[in-house]
Amino acid sequence: MEWSTLDESLDKANTRLKTELNSFSKEILCRFPLADYLNDVKTCHGRGRLTSLALAKKRSQIFEQIASEYGRHVLSLYLKLALSFFMSDSLKRLRSKKLPGEILRLYNEWFERILGDFSTQPDKYYDYCCLSFALDVKVCSLRNIPVGGAWIIETRTVGLRPFLGGGVSQFFKYLQCVSLEAGGFAQYYSMHTAPRYMRHFNAREIHFAYLRMADLMKMDPYVKGIYNVSWYLDPGLEKVSPKLAYLRQVPLQNSAKLFAAGTTKKDIKYALTASFVRQRLHKEGRYAPTAYAFIWPRKNFLDWADTQNVCTLVSPDNYWQRYHKERRTETVGFL
Repeated sequence: MEWSTLDESLDKANTRLKTELNSFSKEILCRFPLADYLNDVKTCHGRGRLTSLALAKKRSQIFEQIASEYGRHVLSLYLKLALSFFMSDSLKRLRSKKLPGEILRLYNEWFERILGDFSTQPDKYYDYCCLSFALDVKVCSLRNIPVGGAWIIETRTVGLRPFLGGGVSQFFKYLQCVSLEAGGFAQYYSMHTAPRYMRHFNAREIHFAYLRMADLMKMDPYVKGIYNVSWYLDPGLEKVSPKLAYLRQVPLQNSAKLFAAGTTKKDIKYALTASFVRQRLHKEGRYAPTAYAFIWPRKNFLDWADTQNVCTLVSPDNYWQRYHKERRTETVGFL
């Protein structure tokens, strides 16, 4: 779907959703303006955790009020219209941004999928507590960037967990890596997994996701590298789920630095959710999920990307055309 066609589809979706919403209440959009919602989402970006939590609490109270007064179905219509409103706003902004063609294509695909969801997803999907819906909001408002495969990225500061997760020695090693090798605490790409795209969670897709991130990073001189923290960076995971080893090996074999990051309840939950093997081993006391973080400094990352990127031999367009022609759907379970 071309941008102009997407514009038309969004206009139709906006009109249809407003009409349906007005059939339940003609005052709801005046009482709870979508522009305020969008402004809150944009305000969260780049702000401190306390500001983000305060805005999230404010929005959740508004959503609960809508559900209480009008019902869950009306709330789902309101949130669908919010996504459509966000996408319309973002299309205008994307036209003025200088982004790689592959990133624009992925935004387009993400928006198309959301439009299709409007007629197929149940009301319960449109819930501010649903992770997939929350990620849709972040992508539609350009807070997150789709980079292909099962991954999206945000720009953030490095985390504090490695300062506390590995003792005094690691504290100073982490400080040195961040401040001297990478160049500071702010402006890092951080990857997140999108549950809706888990069918593309594999080594081939993350390789190309990294290449797209490199194209983005070359256009933004302020980005200092990649910061990631996850249970799947645990060196001990190779014995339990060897098929996931590539997630740690690729960065570490190319000058990223690994740091223990402690373990939270969420780390344990995510590590055990998708694998009966890990669940069994954890129950038997033979596997304890542990989170690690890596810093992949900008220079090291781009040096690696340049050795991988065959765009040096063919034009970028032909390179990505070849990728899409050869792309095959691969699935991977967290075994």
